[in-house]
Amino acid sequence: MPGAQVTVPADHPRLALVVTGDITNPGGVESSTQRIARSLSRHTPFAVDLIMLRPDLGRSYDQDFYADPDAPAAIHHGVRRYELRALSTSAFPAERAFHAHLGLVDLLRRNRYHLVHGLYASTAGFHATYAALEVGIPAVVGLRGNDIHADVFHSSRFAHLRWALEHATSVTAVSSEALRRADLLTGCGPRGRVILNSIDPAAYLPGTIRHSEGSPVIGSLAKFRGKKAAQTLIAAFARLAEDHPRARLVLVGGIGGDAQSDVLDAVTASDLGSRVVLTGPIDRTEAVAHIRGMDVFVHAAIHDGSPNAVLEAMLAGTPVVATAVGAIPEMVVDGREAVLVSPAGSPSALYEGIVAALVADRAALTSAATEALRTRFAPEREITELVEVYEACTGTVKPCVSASSSPPPISTSATPSPPGISPNGSAKAATPWSGEDRTSA
Repeated sequence: MPGAQVTVPADHPRLALVVTGDITNPGGVESSTQRIARSLSRHTPFAVDLIMLRPDLGRSYDQDFYADPDAPAAIHHGVRRYELRALSTSAFPAERAFHAHLGLVDLLRRNRYHLVHGLYASTAGFHATYAALEVGIPAVVGLRGNDIHADVFHSSRFAHLRWALEHATSVTAVSSEALRRADLLTGCGPRGRVILNSIDPAAYLPGTIRHSEGSPVIGSLAKFRGKKAAQTLIAAFARLAEDHPRARLVLVGGIGGDAQSDVLDAVTASDLGSRVVLTGPIDRTEAVAHIRGMDVFVHAAIHDGSPNAVLEAMLAGTPVVATAVGAIPEMVVDGREAVLVSPAGSPSALYEGIVAALVADRAALTSAATEALRTRFAPEREITELVEVYEACTGTVKPCVSASSSPPPISTSATPSPPGISPNGSAKAATPWSGEDRTSA
């Protein structure tokens, strides 16, 4: 809905959620960001804008460089979306990144935001924190998984990651493990808060999608990249197939370029042939329907954040086998709500976990998982915890100056570290969940 208007009441604080890349991609960060933006807009006092930094894209020669605050690229569920592009794709990558950053600073200032939250610390988190310092508002950096795992060993991203964690007003993390690693690197733990992902059942289509008539059907759902360890799952399934001739393995989702040869080579080497089904990319709204067609869902990652796919499998009512990495041991109770396996990356451990799930009391396992979703993973909990962090950051902070004013001097005092925000608590009581939808779908 380009050009549409969203009226923001004067007493509603403005929040900018910042990501890099296309928010409609099927990855975990993208789907989580859309869920967070939608819930914050509907159920809290914040007026929420979603800002996509797209230095990979250039502008038309006849477009203004700076975005028009009154003309977002689109509006979804009451959330205005902006896409900030480089001036030209002919510029070298670092200059294109600076173009997107200039656009972000300008938009923060002209829309007079009270707070900015960058989701994925080493990229969007760096831009958000740097821009927030320029305009004099607080910044929250969100650790999502690979930013604190792989990017620590990424020569160009590590400096941005560390700087963002050191200078952000507050840090959110999707697992205690992620926050612990960030604290080891930068000492940011006292400014951190662990907030596990949630799941919104209304975001998924009903029904069941089956890809095989075999039995049992073992499956997984992901964008299969290196960390998802699809080859480990294939090796575990090859052992299972020796005892279950009609068993099938269904891998739902696209295969990342870094993992494509590993996955295809593993299928060939295991001599499984047509017993392995590769669906290719799917619409995320169909995820639960695909998982309902499985007898056991397996999450084989060697490291992760707070995986949405595990929550989607719990929502589907399919028994879960997962490696005990990232937030997963915080998300489920082993033996009651899921079967956890260790060590990660072990085909033998994964095979034993699958066998345990097949002989377990399916009804008891899935019933406990359903109750966990209702009591611990409703969107209300995630949003309430985010609002606690936001309110602690913005309690005494005014919106940034308008475009007609001179920018404030850069000063670390513009982003005070609120006392008392920790992995187990918050500095301030939350704004109650309103229970009502402030926008139309």
